[in-house]
Amino acid sequence: MHIIDLANELLLHIFQSSTDLPSLLALSSTCHHFHSILASHRLPTLYQAAEAQYGPLSDATRVVTHNESQLAHLPRPAPPQSLALLKRLIEVGRVANQWAAVYPNQKWRGQDSASRRLLNLEERHRLRRACYRIWLYTLAFYTPSHTRTTRLHPQVIRTRALLLRPWPSQHLAEMLDLHAIFRQVLHSHICPSNGTVLRRHKQRFPDDHVPFVVTTGFAKARDECAGFQQGYFHSNSQVSRLSMAKNHKHRHGAVEGWGDEIAQYYVVEDMLKLHPGQLMHLFQSVVGQVSPSAGLLGGWDPVGGSKGAVEHFVAGLGDWFENNGETLVETVGGVVADRGGDMGALREGVEDGWEGVAKRDDGEGF
Repeated sequence: MHIIDLANELLLHIFQSSTDLPSLLALSSTCHHFHSILASHRLPTLYQAAEAQYGPLSDATRVVTHNESQLAHLPRPAPPQSLALLKRLIEVGRVANQWAAVYPNQKWRGQDSASRRLLNLEERHRLRRACYRIWLYTLAFYTPSHTRTTRLHPQVIRTRALLLRPWPSQHLAEMLDLHAIFRQVLHSHICPSNGTVLRRHKQRFPDDHVPFVVTTGFAKARDECAGFQQGYFHSNSQVSRLSMAKNHKHRHGAVEGWGDEIAQYYVVEDMLKLHPGQLMHLFQSVVGQVSPSAGLLGGWDPVGGSKGAVEHFVAGLGDWFENNGETLVETVGGVVADRGGDMGALREGVEDGWEGVAKRDDGEGF
């Protein structure tokens, strides 16, 4: 029997078994009969395929429907299915899947590169869930109203914790794992230190003895409160970390450095407040790829992967962004401590591969 002769109920079941939207749309394009079946059950079938490809859509929906009129931790009624909503879900879902593709190279590096592999379906689902939840946290708490002077306010701390408390510690570990990937991408690709840039230049041009990175003329100002401010705000009151090393020269078409390792650390702390879509767009601009997430950035179009373009984008976010490090890890630690857990042990479990997105199996391997 030819497939077109099957009952419509069986054909609909085949449509609903599609694991991604391209396969579903390709199947519906084979003939008028298949197209009519999809047209009669369009939205439910499309959403079912999107759930398999980009799910969990419930977390993605919280991201695309977030606004400042309601606190992020308060439940909202599910919006009705529509093509406009589905388009937004696909946009954030593509970003999450792009991070799933980046994850293996950044997770298993150096001596662990022998363990590098693609993520399976369950692990990709975990990563997308973590990505959507970090994204929601970013939209809710990395805003101009959350300045560095309010980050330790008890009410602000409680509000941040309210968003994370419904999620089990296992899910928080997945968020920490992906957050570490964001940090690694920033540290190695988007905001590399002078030393990293110099090492890469020497590897590429071993006979070039011209100093590649020019040391910035900025110097740290002596301040009695510097230790207090760095401990609580991850900043220095006198020096803008995202403005460091502006005297660096661009040579051989390579990416400029962001200062020494200390200055770079505070830059990365600030940049971790960008949401996953912004980070992916910056990462792809550095490696020379075209980012489909550009629409999520308000029309910003960076010039190549230059440091100046990144600085220009950050400057457009406002003064609140600089010298105001991320708070996610600190908030996760508070929630874990409230449950009687050990944040140090949880982070160690993520680093060793026993917790997080991709976990070790019983045979000590991934």
